[in-house]
Amino acid sequence: MNRILFDANVLLDFFLKRNKRQDEINTLFSLVDDGVIIGFVTTPTLQICAYYLTISKGVDTAKAVLEMIIVNFQLLEGNKKAITKALKSSQNDIEDAIQYFIALENGLDAIVTSDLDFIRLSSTSFPIYSPSDLLRALNT
Repeated sequence: MNRILFDANVLLDFFLKRNKRQDEINTLFSLVDDGVIIGFVTTPTLQICAYYLTISKGVDTAKAVLEMIIVNFQLLEGNKKAITKALKSSQNDIEDAIQYFIALENGLDAIVTSDLDFIRLSSTSFPIYSPSDLLRALNT
């Protein structure tokens, strides 16, 4: 298990240093840098990050951070099939459902997020981890 979709929350936690367990977030990004994790992000995730980074840090910093992300992560696009599945799913959070089905359609191993509601979508066939749970899973 090393092909992991990073949700916008984890990216924003890392770049805005807003998580009380920042050391775990930093470790995840180190694992991406070291090639232990192959990190993926979706285009919608980049758009979400662009919005919040621009508000928090300004346009120039937001652009620099987004460039770092696209250098270090693989970029996934949503397709009609994945988005249709998301819209037809029973999930009320459409953005999370789209992320979930894009990850499934692309054969990823898991999703990492700090969004507790998103984690509740986890299943035995497709896990959604918190950063600490992913680190534990990688160590087993």
